[in-house]
Amino acid sequence: MRSFRPAVFLLEAAFSRCAVAAVSIAMVWAAGAACAQKPVIAPPTRQRIGLVLEGGGALGFAHVGVIEWMEEHHIPVDEVAGTSMGGLIGGLYASGNSPQDIEEFVGGINWSSVLSGQVPFPALSYRRKEDKVAFPNRLEFGLKHGLSLPNGLNSGSAVGLLLDREMLPYYDLKNFDDLPIPFRCVATDITTGKEHVFKDGSLARAMRSTMSIPGVFAPVVYGDQIYSDGGAVNNLPVDVARGMGADIVIAVYLDTGPVDKMSLNSLVGVAGRNVAIMVSANELLSMKNANILLKADVSKFSAGEFEKSAEIIPQGVKVAEEHSAELMKYALNDADWQAYVAQRDARRRTQIPNPQFVSVRGVKGAQRAEIANEFTKYVGKPVDPKKIEETIADLQGTGTYSSIGYNLVDEKDKTGLLVRPQIKDYGPPFLDVGLTLASNDSNDIQLGLGGRVTFFGLTGPASEVRVDASVGQVAGITGELYQPLVAAKRYFAAPRAYYTHTITSFYSGSQELSQYTEERNGFGLDLGYRFSSKAELRVGEDYQWYGETLRVGQPIEQIFHLTPFVSNVRFQYLGQDNVQVPTKGSELLTKFTHSTQSPFEQGGYSQWDTRVAHFLPTGRKGILFGTMEGGTSFGAKNLGLAGFSLGGALRLSAYDRGELLGSDYFLGQVGYLYRLTKLNPVIGDSIYAAGFYEIGKVWNAAAGTPTLPNDISGAVVVKTIFGPFYGGGSIGDSDHRKWFFGLGRVF
Repeated sequence: MRSFRPAVFLLEAAFSRCAVAAVSIAMVWAAGAACAQKPVIAPPTRQRIGLVLEGGGALGFAHVGVIEWMEEHHIPVDEVAGTSMGGLIGGLYASGNSPQDIEEFVGGINWSSVLSGQVPFPALSYRRKEDKVAFPNRLEFGLKHGLSLPNGLNSGSAVGLLLDREMLPYYDLKNFDDLPIPFRCVATDITTGKEHVFKDGSLARAMRSTMSIPGVFAPVVYGDQIYSDGGAVNNLPVDVARGMGADIVIAVYLDTGPVDKMSLNSLVGVAGRNVAIMVSANELLSMKNANILLKADVSKFSAGEFEKSAEIIPQGVKVAEEHSAELMKYALNDADWQAYVAQRDARRRTQIPNPQFVSVRGVKGAQRAEIANEFTKYVGKPVDPKKIEETIADLQGTGTYSSIGYNLVDEKDKTGLLVRPQIKDYGPPFLDVGLTLASNDSNDIQLGLGGRVTFFGLTGPASEVRVDASVGQVAGITGELYQPLVAAKRYFAAPRAYYTHTITSFYSGSQELSQYTEERNGFGLDLGYRFSSKAELRVGEDYQWYGETLRVGQPIEQIFHLTPFVSNVRFQYLGQDNVQVPTKGSELLTKFTHSTQSPFEQGGYSQWDTRVAHFLPTGRKGILFGTMEGGTSFGAKNLGLAGFSLGGALRLSAYDRGELLGSDYFLGQVGYLYRLTKLNPVIGDSIYAAGFYEIGKVWNAAAGTPTLPNDISGAVVVKTIFGPFYGGGSIGDSDHRKWFFGLGRVF
């Protein structure tokens, strides 16, 4: 399907020429306000012109160029009809925006963020940030009706907010004929499989509906109907423009050129081609029925190249110029054009009243009151879309809502702020899943699969039950109840129980001698305080069953089984802007523990472990980063695997995982990331080249351990919907050299 993209363009359209129109139009304009609320009616002396815009994703930017040319050459437009991207551009144009306005608007959109469909990491609540740290991908399943996926990779929330903002002045629009240019857009009613033409209601929601690509954007629920992208039924709606009364139809077709046979060598390519064929079938008749068909050559671009609007727009100008002889037949003289523009501009709305109340629709009870309370601060003040959208992002950051839209509404002679939250219909409970893969040794590939199920509200408002499970070299199951102690306060209690086992190794130099299975089972209770959505402090006490057994190889140390009480204090700050590859911000994790029993000595021991990282953008594509971590056992020795270890991918990459083992350690990393290219934001983000230097030290280590191990590494990091993939090579001291690769958290 060639349809797609959000809040995009709007342009001021066109013109025609008719010899005797000047006097008639001037008479219309003398009526002034009397016609301000009536459709733009072409004088009887000239034919009505309809502009039809095809769907095609980023390729639809060419529509902006066509409109720009028509505006410059005084060709009027009396109706606009479009599908998908054509519907978005058409709606923006019909609502009174100039081509220049649209170009600026499109250029100012962060397409990667909008199209990824993800709530920005800084806007997530603290516990949702923890989810992303544990599972740095976009995969979220629901268990409400059995295992199920969302109805789209992207909820469309960011797209919807862009449209809500742009169409706010038309909040009380009764009919799309009342716009500066009458407008229609086409969507597919997926409950019936039939075409639906939007002609009234919410303009923003209609535009959002027309571009809801199945499987990519979640469909739009509109009353009892469910709408998706209109490309499946009418991607070039010439008949719709005819039905609006157009005598002359100018249709813009996005010509992608001949099919590249090489693209048909994959499952995705074949599937995409079949969809394109189905869409083309409903375009053929429309192409024949247009009076003027403008085939914009966009064959050098793809439908997902939203960052290339400045390159695609001129293709529309070019095709309009090529058809100038046909188009100029309908151009107006200067006087008639000025009269046409004045009538159109008189119908444009720019004023937004101050809201006097808040109305929440879509939820009930305490949830409704809670949302209304968040927006009460905007009552009686000029509407500030930026601040309203920040509040919406914070609410979505709780993980409960798939989208939250806003508008204004008139009730009892007052105007209020209307908030429309949509709860995720596939959960709770929610399931996060993630695959971990890490190796810098062909004989030691660490592979694991983990999942987290989260239940909301089982023991009261804001409570959560979290169950984690994993299989692989790190395996086990953990359950925790998060229970606020006082409603609407930040103090909480968190009882938990866990069973875990980890496979770890002993080395002599770089030679692996044995593997042990380390088990740590227990239960405990934390009391904590959440400072903000970025920081949390916990203090707790656990009772554990802790021990290790020889799995394979030589018995390096005695096995042990302990039953200690373990006290802990933990503080975490998550201030980075992204969890896969941060571009700015800092993160900190520090933890102190005291165990009443030690593996091979009398009495207990204490440990303190801290990690801090900072990221700094340099230019448009570069990122400087530095990390420091270290731990101490406060003089305790002979801890064996209960100590600290270094080695493995991204932790002194030239050394084997766990090769360096001791009672105290330090690790420092400094590096640079450079963005090589951007990926389609629906399935990924970017590809980075990375170079970094690592240096560490382990105290009270085995004989032969290097005094100051260090290495220099190069890698490629790819941000994808499944998480960050990385791979590279490392050269270290003492003739240590490794290739490494992995899937999972990098920083």
